[in-house]
Amino acid sequence: MPLRMLLLSMLMLGSLEARAGALIEGTVLPFRQVEVSAPVSSRIVEMKVKEGDAVKQGQPLALLYGRLEELEMQRAKALLERREFEAKGAKRLYENKIIPESKALEMRIELDLARLQYESAAEQVRLRTVLAPMDGVVVTRTHEVGESVSTAQPMFRILDLSRVLVQVAVGPRTVASLALGQKVRVSLPQTPDSSELKGEVALVDPCADAEGKVRVRVMVENPERHIRSGIKALVELPSSK
Repeated sequence: MPLRMLLLSMLMLGSLEARAGALIEGTVLPFRQVEVSAPVSSRIVEMKVKEGDAVKQGQPLALLYGRLEELEMQRAKALLERREFEAKGAKRLYENKIIPESKALEMRIELDLARLQYESAAEQVRLRTVLAPMDGVVVTRTHEVGESVSTAQPMFRILDLSRVLVQVAVGPRTVASLALGQKVRVSLPQTPDSSELKGEVALVDPCADAEGKVRVRVMVENPERHIRSGIKALVELPSSK
């Protein structure tokens, strides 16, 4: 009798644990990742970052050759200054009724055209600087100084690890008990500090794969960036009753 009671107690405990939650293994993914290409086809004259560097949005990553564009911008700036001087003079002459309104209007139009030419030339110079599109870490740098690049060739790959996504595949019964924003527990058995983390369901795929599994992503805050992309993680999801 005692043995029978012990077995029944073990079975009941196992049933309660199964209802409490199911541990499902998943993979850690970066919250965002981008491949950065050159804005224009040119030659690299300076690299500003290396692999492993943390970057901020808008930070220069590389400089491309743009001497001709710089000279064109200087020419356009000189022309703009001349048109500004002429437009001011024409305005004074018109106010003193020395020249007709049509002449003053012509000078103002010439000034607007010169301003547009300068802005266009300045934009061409700005395109010679490759900028980081977001905060993150440079994980790949594919070119070196002196190499030519085109707009179709990625130069850098940047990961945003301020948050990470743990992706798991679950069955339809488990999916039925999930909702966006739901809090779940996550652990990282491959890390030295395998403390339990809090996550939030960020995606429940509306489509299932050929095996009937549904893709679920759990978002975990990672401000210190100690969680690395690609490692395994365990997510405790509620089991269906």
